[in-house]
Amino acid sequence: MKIWIVNLLMDWLFDEQSINAIEDIKRRNDLFTTLSKVMTHGVLFNIFAVGRGIGPGLKIPSNIKQTDFEVMAMALKAMPVIQRRVIQKIAEEQAICHISKHKEFTFWKNIAEGCSVE
Repeated sequence: MKIWIVNLLMDWLFDEQSINAIEDIKRRNDLFTTLSKVMTHGVLFNIFAVGRGIGPGLKIPSNIKQTDFEVMAMALKAMPVIQRRVIQKIAEEQAICHISKHKEFTFWKNIAEGCSVE
């Protein structure tokens, strides 16, 4: 029921360009979520799976020593900032495109301001 109401409101409030931008934001959010999981899983795979063919656990200590967890943490920490900047850019572009449509302009302007990175 809620999804139906949301879809009805979106059709009533937003034009096709805004709906496409909202779908683009959803798609990019999914990509950011997947990317952060892949980064984490890749590091764990490198630690625990690489080199196991030679013998159980022979290369694990050196893989752990070679893994730069600080760089990984910095990369993962930067993901939300990058994600907000991407959403902000889309919202700013949509606000400019909808400057003559008050409701859509206000919506996109508020999204852009809410995503601003200080």
